[in-house]
Amino acid sequence: MHPKLKAFLKKTALPVYLKLRGVYYKGNAVYCPVCEGSYTTFLPAGSDQRKVQCPRCRSNERDRMLWMYLDRHPEFVAPGKKLLHVAPEAMFYNRFKKIKGLDYTPADKFAQMFESTYPQDTIYLDIVDMKEIPDNTYDVIICSHVLEYVKEDLQAMKELHRVLKPGGVALLQVPLRAGMAVTHEDDSITTPEQRAIVFGDPGHIRFYGEDFKDRLESQGWKTGFVPITDLHPDEEIDRCVLIKSDDFHFCYKH
Repeated sequence: MHPKLKAFLKKTALPVYLKLRGVYYKGNAVYCPVCEGSYTTFLPAGSDQRKVQCPRCRSNERDRMLWMYLDRHPEFVAPGKKLLHVAPEAMFYNRFKKIKGLDYTPADKFAQMFESTYPQDTIYLDIVDMKEIPDNTYDVIICSHVLEYVKEDLQAMKELHRVLKPGGVALLQVPLRAGMAVTHEDDSITTPEQRAIVFGDPGHIRFYGEDFKDRLESQGWKTGFVPITDLHPDEEIDRCVLIKSDDFHFCYKH
C-alpha cells in the first residue's frame, strides 16, 4: 500500500472503524481509563495474543498503567517542565500537547521510517548518541519499552542520564521477568520468529531480569521502582487488565 494512501486511511477510515468496534464490544467486564470505555473484553495482541488491547483506543496494559499514574500525579508532567518522550505513543502525544506551558519533545531514531505511526513533529534522535542535546536539558524523560530493542543499552542509559537535569526523573520502562536474576541476552538469536519465542517480541533482543537496577545504577542512576500493587487494589488491576508483577521503573539524577 502506498504510504500516502495508508496515511489517508489512518486519518479517515481508522477512527470510524475503531469507534464502531468500541460500540460492538460495549459492556461491563473490563474498563479502559484512556478512552474511559467499558467493554465485554479486551482483544488479543502481541506475539502471545493476550487479551490486553482496548477495542476503542487500542491501549495495552502498560499504556493504561501510565495513563492512570498521570491522572493521579499531574505534577509528573506539568507546565513549566521540559519533557523528552522517546518513541511517542499517539495517545500520550495528544495528552502532552494539550498541557499549556509544557516544553515537549517527541523523538525517536525511527521517526522517518515510521512517519505514518509517529506524530509529524517527532524528531530524529538516537538515544545511544544524543550529541545534539546538551547536558542537563530535561526535567522529565519518558522512555517506555525501548531499551529492550537497543543493542548498546548501557550507553543509552548513560546518555539519558546525561541529558536529564539534576533532580530530574526518568521513567525507563522495560519488560522485566520477575524471579529471573540476570538479564537474558543471546546474540545467536537473530530471526524475528526466534526473538518472539525467547524474548516475547520479534524486535526484542533481550529480556531484562532483576539486575535491571544494577545496570541502571552502573550508569549513574538512582533507582526507585514502585510496584503497581502499591498504587492500585487488585480489583482495579483486574478490571483494567494490568499486570500485577509490573513496576514503575522510576530513575533519578542527583
